[in-house]
Amino acid sequence: MPSDLRKLPHAFGQTVRQLRLAAGLSQIALAEKADLNFNYVGNIERGEKLASIETVVRLARGLGLSGGELLRRAGY
Repeated sequence: MPSDLRKLPHAFGQTVRQLRLAAGLSQIALAEKADLNFNYVGNIERGEKLASIETVVRLARGLGLSGGELLRRAGY
């Protein structure tokens, strides 16, 4: 696996956190909007879990974006 792909969970998580904070949302509020467990949102933000495509779309919708836009903002 190329090194840039190994950084994907961390880069994606940082992007989710930045967008969440910019939107004025807590992890709990984003989790509710995305229909996810707030602990899971925290795991993603810390780069401990890699989000599935479904989760990317759920998070994106919770942030008012498309899944593609969220990935683009994360650099992918």
